[in-house]
Amino acid sequence: MLDKIFNTDEMPNYKVYEMAHQVVSDYMELKRCKIDLVATELGTTTGVLYRQLNPKDTQMPLSIDRIIAITRLTKDNRIIEEINKEFDLIAIPKVCENANTSDINLLVDIANIENNDVFKIIKMSMENGVISEEEQQAILKEIDEAQKANARLKDMVLHIAIKNS
Repeated sequence: MLDKIFNTDEMPNYKVYEMAHQVVSDYMELKRCKIDLVATELGTTTGVLYRQLNPKDTQMPLSIDRIIAITRLTKDNRIIEEINKEFDLIAIPKVCENANTSDINLLVDIANIENNDVFKIIKMSMENGVISEEEQQAILKEIDEAQKANARLKDMVLHIAIKNS
């Protein structure tokens, strides 16, 4: 997702950079803005932000300070979740919004749809008995999306269990 500029085997933390790009990109799409506005909201310049999001720029790497700033601005924890994966950790927020049954039902429906997408793409890919590299990438993408949906559902259930205990 890093615009195919960077080689994924060059850095062990490539996925953190990839997720930072995705979070910033999703925020720009949500706010219908460009990178210069995001940079301004982060208190930096477009050039500095580009450099910090570039895993090959060892002179100005993505810092924990910038990760925290991006997370606070976007209210999106996916970069931190990716760091947690790197260290095989799970973070559970201390505060959780009150959930009702419709929230849980919605998350169940989303998880179900994403899981069905995994099964569908695997079945389609296996029709000819061979899974191509493109099909493999598409399958992995669908699995990631299903895992995210299941993780959101799991978090909701964990928070409710914690809240009720």
